Amino acid sequence: MPIGYPITKAGLDNLMGGLIVSVRDSLNACVSFKALLDDTSILPDSVLTALTYGGSSSTGEIQQIRNSFTSMSLLNTVSRGGSTVPSLVDFWFDAKHLGGTNFH
Repeated sequence: MPIGYPITKAGLDNLMGGLIVSVRDSLNACVSFKALLDDTSILPDSVLTALTYGGSSSTGEIQQIRNSFTSMSLLNTVSRGGSTVPSLVDFWFDAKHLGGTNFH
């Protein structure tokens, strides 16, 4: 008798669909968060520095945060055919730092 979850068409359909929807929803959330970061009347550098993030919008942690969400927003645009991939771009370059040491 086998153990674990049985492999079925319905199970695979649900898994595949769920993974795709999760990627879409995560990219949409990154785009929304980027809009929040870009609205300096809501989230200016002074709020981020008060939360002990270092640097400014041109250097340090704050820039890395902004760059991360700019890259994810561009990845979202590219994934929807709204832009082409810039040559040799690593969309995850800055975002890797936000993902922690185990992020690959």
